[in-house]
Formats: sequence, structure tokens, C-alpha cells
Amino acid sequence: MKNLTRKDIAKAAGVSPSTVSRALAGSPLLPKKTIERVTAIAAKFGYKPNILARRLASNRSFQLAFAVELWTGTRRGPIQMSYYSAILDAMVSEAYKRNYSVLVQPYTKDEESFVEHFSNLVQTRHADGIVFAGLTRKSRIPAELIERKIPFVVIGSNPEKDGFVSVNEDPYPAMKEMFRVLMEKKYRRIFFVGGDMNFYHAVAHRDAFMKALGKSSLKLAGMIEGDYSRRRGFSAAPGIIAGKKKGDCVFFSNDRMATGFYRYCYDNRIAIPGEIGVVGSDDDESALVISPELSTVRQPRVEMGAAAVNLLIDQLEKKKPESVVIPNSFIARRSI
Repeated sequence: MKNLTRKDIAKAAGVSPSTVSRALAGSPLLPKKTIERVTAIAAKFGYKPNILARRLASNRSFQLAFAVELWTGTRRGPIQMSYYSAILDAMVSEAYKRNYSVLVQPYTKDEESFVEHFSNLVQTRHADGIVFAGLTRKSRIPAELIERKIPFVVIGSNPEKDGFVSVNEDPYPAMKEMFRVLMEKKYRRIFFVGGDMNFYHAVAHRDAFMKALGKSSLKLAGMIEGDYSRRRGFSAAPGIIAGKKKGDCVFFSNDRMATGFYRYCYDNRIAIPGEIGVVGSDDDESALVISPELSTVRQPRVEMGAAAVNLLIDQLEKKKPESVVIPNSFIARRSI
């Protein structure tokens, strides 16, 4: 059988070759019925359009950029962190379903140069839009991109105040369930070890924790600054252990800090949960590897990555997407 061309599909569908290209690209300028008819005929004949032709016909790259800050020094790169890698994996899978691909676009603290660089990427059709994960609360990038009319979605922002499309988690339902379980297990006090307050999700976790605490019978044993590192979980442990009482537990704003705390307890023969209960946040793989298995607030990273892709593509297709908020869930394990 000869190689099929656009002309073959156009003849079968009764449309022009250019309409075939636009239909297979999902052009919003065509009626939905036309797109469905052309797509069905192309699928029936096994026609696979040339990606370059598809891009030329629609004046789009069909690539989405995933932007993460480029870390320097001794810190692990962001893609090595489960938060970013889980979101990226979900984005790649979801984009594939909608005939897009994903490229990773690092940026530095020099936000002005990054905005210029990404504007050039869009103008030269190397990417159609961008998804951010890990922007600080004071970042000027969203405002600059809005001014330049660059399509983007942010994972982690304040949907009630920010004037752009975003994907966020809602930690309160999980916090509420966590306190219910802790009360059921007769815990009396709880320490809170926070995250980096430069990021919106750290503030959201703290606020949800305090709101749920206020509706429980537990008392706050102490508020401790954290930075999401195992090192901080380890260094915070002596103060927590020195101040603990019977019926105490500790909440860490991510599982990495909790594993650092575990290491200190192991080195000093402090029983978990016998002497102190422990809860983390994220539901990383490490939560199931350490012993006892870590109770944790599950962060919906896969759902957030998929939602970000769909919101961005909806923007590109001239729809009017609204920000998405996905609730967290609490997973009780043997650490409490």
C-alpha cells in the first residue's frame, strides 16, 4: 500500500489538504464535527501526519516547557527531588495523550533574563507555553509573562489573590483527618516543623495545620522552622526530644525531614511510636522504606502535573480554564 498523504485523507473527507492539517492539529478555528470526521478517517486509514507539517499548519510547536529553578552548589538538582520528578512524569504522560511533548526549561534567580529567554522560546515556536513548579511567593515571573501575553500555569500559588491560572493542593482535609486519628490514638500534644516559608505551599500547610489543630483536643508543643532537608530533620530532633512529654507526636512538612528525625531517633535508641509519634508530608517512597512505615499527608503530585498540562493546553486552544485545587489525603501507618 502506498504512503498516504494529506491529499488522500482530504479526498476521502471531502475537504482541502490544509483543512486536514488543521483538523489533525485540533485547530479551534474548525467546527468540532469537521475535526472528528477528519480524525476518524485518518485513523481508519492509519495516516500519521508529519510532525513538522503539523507544526507549520498550526503555527505551534506542540511542546510544553516545564520550568524549574536551576540549583547550584552541593544541593541535589530539582529533578532528583520526588516532588518535581513526580510532577514531570505526570506531565509527560498527560501531554502525550493530547499529542504534545514536554521539555525541561531551567531558570536561575536572575528572573529578568529568564523571562526574556522564554519569550524568545515562544516567539521562535520552540515551546507554546510553560508550567512552573517551585516559584517563590515574591517571584515577578508571572506578572512579567502576563504583560507579555505568554501562556503559563503555576503549580503552587494563592488562587484567591493571584491573577493567573494555577494548580494547588488543599492540605486542610488531610490535616483534619490526621488530627482525628491522633485524637483516637490518645495523643495530647504535637510539634510542628515547617517548610520554607518563601513558598506558598509551606504557608498553606502551616495555616491548614493550625486551623485543624484549633478544632482538635491536642495542644501545640512547639513551632520549629524547617527547610525540607534531612539535615534539618536531624538537627531539630534534639530540641524536640528534650521537650517531649508522654503522648507527644511531631509533624514534619515533608517526608525528607521526617527521615532525618528517624535517623536521630535510631542513633539514640528512641522508639517510634513508643516514645514519640511521627507524621510526614508528601508520601514519598521513603515513607514506606523506613521502619516503622511513616504516616503522612499525601501530596497529589500526579494529579497536579496532569491538571497543569490540561489547563495550559486549554489556554492554547483559546478556552478559559479556571484554577484547580486538589485536596490532600492522610495515610495512617505504624509511626503513630
